[in-house]
Amino acid sequence: MKFLPMLLITLAMSICMVSCSDDDDKDPANQDYAEQVSGVYTGQLSVNNTVIQDAYVVRVSRISSTVVQVSAEFFEDGHENYNVSYENGQYILSSASSYNITIVVLGHNMTISFLNGNGSMTTFNGTKD
Repeated sequence: MKFLPMLLITLAMSICMVSCSDDDDKDPANQDYAEQVSGVYTGQLSVNNTVIQDAYVVRVSRISSTVVQVSAEFFEDGHENYNVSYENGQYILSSASSYNITIVVLGHNMTISFLNGNGSMTTFNGTKD
């Protein structure tokens, strides 16, 4: 009987110590979104599923924790700024001024798709170097 209280205290202490965790830093929701997606992506640029340029390069540069600059030849000025959000395990780049373009980063892979001036679907699929 005199070991029962000591056993209960030991059990309570072990449960309290195991339940605490400091793994919050590894959750992408708590990290710098722009840092996660910034880098150089190399891949293929296609129009209506026909490759028009192989080894096409898109650069993503961090401006702030949630804003990046995407640089590619298909932009009029050569680059455009995008807000970065994290949803369902992927990073989504969006801009109110560029509503007809979709940019998604999943792991080290980037997909960009938009309708070009001719009404054809243009797609970039690339991998982060």
